[in-house]
Amino acid sequence: MFRNDAPARNPSNIQPYGGAVVYSCLDYYPGYPYCANTNGIEITVLRFIVIPHISIIGIYRSPARSIEQLCAALQSILDSLQTEVNLFIGDVNINRFNVANRLPLYNFFINNHGYRQLVKCTTTDNNTCIDHIYTNLPESQITFQILETYFSDHKGICAILNCF
Repeated sequence: MFRNDAPARNPSNIQPYGGAVVYSCLDYYPGYPYCANTNGIEITVLRFIVIPHISIIGIYRSPARSIEQLCAALQSILDSLQTEVNLFIGDVNINRFNVANRLPLYNFFINNHGYRQLVKCTTTDNNTCIDHIYTNLPESQITFQILETYFSDHKGICAILNCF
């Protein structure tokens, strides 16, 4: 288990919402995972021994952080990655169904970097699509599933890599 928790920002030291936990039975590539939190955006970078040519980047953006801050943090991560093939997955709190709202993130990933967004359906009980998967993996090497959860208003998003 690897945890990436945002630091408490209040006098009573109460943990804020957000944070990420990664459970894996796969061995990590040396030096991974690591936290790359930037501009209040929580970012967890993963690589695994069995797929060392792929980086998996977990993201959480609080609605309090701007989309511009998210794109700046993502650019910083892209500039530092040692892999050409990447998968970005997480709760970005940008509703895919709101075209104007999603445009900066889509321009960043799709127009500027050649990625594609896999999730095109609701990912919450509120019928929004705020959990995204962006990748530059070939379509034949990745699929995804939306899973029901009973502990959150978010559904689980699961990327399935077919490139072992």
